[in-house]
Amino acid sequence: MRGWRDHIAELEAALAQEKDRSRKLLADKDREVEEIQAKMQEQLNEYEQLLDVKLALDMEINAYRKLLEGEEERLKLSPSPSSRVTVSRASSSSRSVRTTRGKRKRIDVEEQEASSSVSIAHSASATGPISIDEIDTDGKFVCLHNSGNEDQALVGYEMVKNVGNVTATYKFTPKYVLKASHKVTIWASDAGVSSKPPTDLVWKNQSSWGSGEDVSVVLMNPQGEEVAKRTTKYKMAEEEQGDEDDYGVEAIEKDLQQQEDAHAAKRGCSIM
Repeated sequence: MRGWRDHIAELEAALAQEKDRSRKLLADKDREVEEIQAKMQEQLNEYEQLLDVKLALDMEINAYRKLLEGEEERLKLSPSPSSRVTVSRASSSSRSVRTTRGKRKRIDVEEQEASSSVSIAHSASATGPISIDEIDTDGKFVCLHNSGNEDQALVGYEMVKNVGNVTATYKFTPKYVLKASHKVTIWASDAGVSSKPPTDLVWKNQSSWGSGEDVSVVLMNPQGEEVAKRTTKYKMAEEEQGDEDDYGVEAIEKDLQQQEDAHAAKRGCSIM
């Protein structure tokens, strides 16, 4: 009888040891899972930051490309084969890029071009990988860019064009998908370009996207939320030059007045 009790005690001790070992193994597994989840979250955060930087760089490269095309036109050089649009007589350009962090990240870009007769200011923003990459200054096309790593179905998406008080809406077909790292150009009907999906689409009901006046294009998702926006504003360069000239005249008059006052003071001292 005693032998049986000893045997039972040994089995209970072995069972207790096995339970302890199992608990330790489970605790180790839980820690390993937590470490993996932490690493995944860290990599996801890094990916989102890199995506923000990539969006900003894409827009910055586009601004430099426009400046280069403008210089080629001004110097009467042959444009590069990849160029599809030229900005007329651009003599200067400036841009700023800022990122707003939150639940939905937003990239804002501002560009400015100046010519001998008109100043063109561009501004763009995007809350995700899809951005409005370009609005043709001649009103022939608008270009979208998917800078993300995943394809984006544009079913239910709309592009709203605002020129002055006139608004028009372009709707994507239900089956259209914008591939990752690809662009699509939506041409106006008078641009003389044939539709070649998925890279070139034609807006048959609109002869132009707008030219020579302020243009705003907004990309809306099916929920009616703004996904991307780009605006082009025109201002006569003579107005800015006139302001600078007025300032220069005022400065010259002020200098002359100071010189006259100084001469008068000297004459007064000589008389005394």
